[in-house]
Amino acid sequence: MRRILFSVSAFVLACATSSPNRQKSETQQAQGDAQKQYQDAANAQKRAVEEQQKAEEAEREVTKAQKALADAQATLAGQRAKAAQAQRDAAQSARDSQERGAQMQQRAAQLQGQEARQGTQTQEGNQRAWMQTRNVRGTVAAVTPSSLTVRSDDQGDVLLHLSDTTAVNLDGRTASMNEIRAGNDVRATYGRVDGQATAVRLDVTSSGSKSDDSSSTIAK
Repeated sequence: MRRILFSVSAFVLACATSSPNRQKSETQQAQGDAQKQYQDAANAQKRAVEEQQKAEEAEREVTKAQKALADAQATLAGQRAKAAQAQRDAAQSARDSQERGAQMQQRAAQLQGQEARQGTQTQEGNQRAWMQTRNVRGTVAAVTPSSLTVRSDDQGDVLLHLSDTTAVNLDGRTASMNEIRAGNDVRATYGRVDGQATAVRLDVTSSGSKSDDSSSTIAK
């Protein structure tokens, strides 16, 4: 009986002694767990902050890219507008050039027509003047390969130009101008061509010469 009481007393004492130790161990364990939870929470918060920073950086990059895209689109739109205006200007310039070219061609045709009419009028005037010939009689005052001066009593000195079609007769035969001498009698038929008296026909008589051959050679 005494042994049983001793065993029970020892058991109770052992339980009383181990209970505080176990509570202390559990408290430490709980504190350790709480510390670990705090550390995990801090680490998670740190990772969250880092991820937030990355997200904000990505958002800034997206905003920057969107702005660059908007600028590029605006530049593209402006360039397309410039290209369209340049095409319109080129088309208008081509139309203006064609119109000016047509006007210039029309003007050139008008000028050509005017020149042709003027030429025809001049030719007709020359023909009328040529047909309205006049005569002069006198003596040869001077002679050159391209002209002859007739000294007449009624008209004075008349300068006549010569042409390839001027007919020259000396003593009834066809002659050349180098056979004509100053002092020869001459009857000249002439008309006006381009305002100049031009000989049509010269009928020269050498018997009327009043100067010797040495003083009446043709002027060069």
